[in-house]
Amino acid sequence: MRNRIARIIGRSLLVTLVAACGIALAACSQAPDPEQVVRDQITSALDQVKNLDDATIDEVMEAMDTSALEPYGVDGTELVKSLFDGFDYSIESVTVDGDTAVAKVSVTAKNATSLYGEIESLSLDLMNDPSILEIATDEQALNQRVGELVMQAMGDIQPETKTIELNFSQVDGDWEMDLASGAVLSQIFV
Repeated sequence: MRNRIARIIGRSLLVTLVAACGIALAACSQAPDPEQVVRDQITSALDQVKNLDDATIDEVMEAMDTSALEPYGVDGTELVKSLFDGFDYSIESVTVDGDTAVAKVSVTAKNATSLYGEIESLSLDLMNDPSILEIATDEQALNQRVGELVMQAMGDIQPETKTIELNFSQVDGDWEMDLASGAVLSQIFV
């Protein structure tokens, strides 16, 4: 009887050990692919802009001071939406070399610095428009018209495509983008 109980317990332990080893081996063989981890991080960051939602707009608005636009009737939220309109990206490649990785990302975005040239062009058109004389002495109406020009200019900017490189390194088991790449990423609209 003892032998039978010992065999049953032995078999149970053996089955448990085999199952535990199988789970452990499966876990080891399914370690996250570094390339996929980097892709997921980029996707997580850029999808927030691509799929613009209220939380992302609020985040951007906290970082921007649009109070200078208020006298012109420009809604900062609408300006941000217009800036991000047409944004898209594609992860072209991720090359992992040990504890470092380089991602090449094609980004399509409006260049906010083009806004000044667009405003200048529209302002020249406005100066040549005889109807400007009707509002020239009404500061509020003139400011309103300038605000309309700003929004029109932002809407007229066509997105441009450029390729950027983002560098990552593995630190304590986690993949992190380096500071220089973070700066590159923060400048995609410039």
